[in-house]
Amino acid sequence: MSPMSNNGSRLFGVIEDLNISDIILSPFNFRVSTTAEVTEMADSIKEHGLLQPIVVRPKENHFEIIAGCRRYLACKSLGWKQITCHVVLLSEMQTFEVSLIENIQRKSLTPLEEAQAFRTYVCDNGWGSIADLASKIGKSSSYITKRIGLLNLPDDVLESVKNSSLKPSSAEELLSVKDKRKQSHLGDLIVKRHLSTKQVRDLKNDPLYCENSDITEVRNELQAFNKSIVILRIAMKRLGTIIEEEEDNWLIYELMMYQKKILHNQIDILMKAKRKYARQIFRYRKIISQ
Repeated sequence: MSPMSNNGSRLFGVIEDLNISDIILSPFNFRVSTTAEVTEMADSIKEHGLLQPIVVRPKENHFEIIAGCRRYLACKSLGWKQITCHVVLLSEMQTFEVSLIENIQRKSLTPLEEAQAFRTYVCDNGWGSIADLASKIGKSSSYITKRIGLLNLPDDVLESVKNSSLKPSSAEELLSVKDKRKQSHLGDLIVKRHLSTKQVRDLKNDPLYCENSDITEVRNELQAFNKSIVILRIAMKRLGTIIEEEEDNWLIYELMMYQKKILHNQIDILMKAKRKYARQIFRYRKIISQ
């Protein structure tokens, strides 16, 4: 189904053959068409002709594309002087909506392109609420909320979503984790271990990674590790001050540097022990809750 059938009331207009030189791309072009995509479209048009007009609106001395960017670029690459257009009068908001609906129905947007488009509509331009947008594009409010939330994830996680090594549904599971470093760490684990969404949910609820765990007993049990690590870090910091004062005495300097290294190694040992203990607690809690 084309966006015109869903938005017929908005797309009353006239069909005209317009000069390609009088047509420009829309600022609401959500994705950049690749050369391969344009070439493929051009081959199809060369063989079958332009089966559907592009949709444009008049803008001062030119016409702006609302829907059909690839068809326009393909016809332009074929050297066409004119192209059949459906000319309509739409506002900025209506133009955005029609273009977005077409891209969603054609499934031509990546998850991050969708997220950016949703945020532009709801947050940047304030054209409507999430519920308003959901009803217009045929998606649930939670779908739109989660998509917009993706944009708040760390850059390394977004890059994994962009290159398809991390599924959007798995990335969305990280939204409830408030610590950016933990989001990155979990995202990396998901990619390396090829975890399913369910496995991500289980891993996320591990008290080791869940910053706001509801299991008070777990947080209390881990306090001994946390306090010990803090004390050792303070000791290492103070030892560093002493080392700076003894730079001229190479023998004491070397001895103190050795002690600092021991403290550093001990912190690593405690952090590994904390992780192991936390996982054991999580598994135990999970077993007894079943």
